Amino acid sequence: MSIKKWKQRKDPLLRGDSKTGVQVPTPNADDSIVRHILYLEGPGRETPYLSASDNTEAAEFFAKGGAIWSTFVKKANNHGVRHISNSELLSNMKGNGKGKAKWDDAFEVMTARRYAEQWSEHLLDFRDISDPDNVVTSIFDKT
Repeated sequence: MSIKKWKQRKDPLLRGDSKTGVQVPTPNADDSIVRHILYLEGPGRETPYLSASDNTEAAEFFAKGGAIWSTFVKKANNHGVRHISNSELLSNMKGNGKGKAKWDDAFEVMTARRYAEQWSEHLLDFRDISDPDNVVTSIFDKT
């Protein structure tokens, strides 16, 4: 049995979230990718990113009785949201990390990388979005 490779141009990104809607990111929040992936500060923390996955099982796990929401990279990009692919995340999380994945503790970078790999994580970057509520509503559909 072969595993189908995710294709950015035609396959959706999935997110497990509440039945009522997708959590709205905070564009001006701390933009550390390692902080986001490790879920530092716990539930309700402000983050400019939304995690998504190309893996249905990962989205189901994070839905925790909620719902699975989907979007496409092109749709997100058309609304000004930047897609940070899983391969880009994994590439930037080596050693002490690079760019927004730079972090003081190499072990925590490695842990974040392992989670991103395990959950086939992609990030949707809302740092340049002035109206995240409307954009989230516009780009996600309940599956």
